[in-house]
Amino acid sequence: MGSGTNHKVPMRILVVEDDSEMRSLLTDELSEEGYEIIQAKDGAEAALMVAHGTFDLVITDMKMPKMGGLELLPVVKEASPDVPVIVITAFGDWQTSVEAMERGSFRYMTKPFKMQELKETVKKALEKRLC
Repeated sequence: MGSGTNHKVPMRILVVEDDSEMRSLLTDELSEEGYEIIQAKDGAEAALMVAHGTFDLVITDMKMPKMGGLELLPVVKEASPDVPVIVITAFGDWQTSVEAMERGSFRYMTKPFKMQELKETVKKALEKRLC
């Protein structure tokens, strides 16, 4: 997408997803949009990455081994309060959605979602962060 004329550093997105196929799909789709994607296979791995690196956005699955998305949210917010977090889940319910928002989630999306909807949400989250 971006040629050598644009010297802007790509936005860094941490994708946290225990399902390897979904993680690959998100990585491929968001890479095509020009983002730099870093992958974590669970919340515990992501928590270490957040502690030692900087990200512009985190997309996390809700239910994962070791540490889920709801447990990861406060870790991200403590390390980088201005980094938006998008929570995705196949097990969506109203109570969990409210809990994710209370913990600082930018958006809560239930699988299956349209990839275009996720891309638009990512763009809005990053735009809001830059304001």
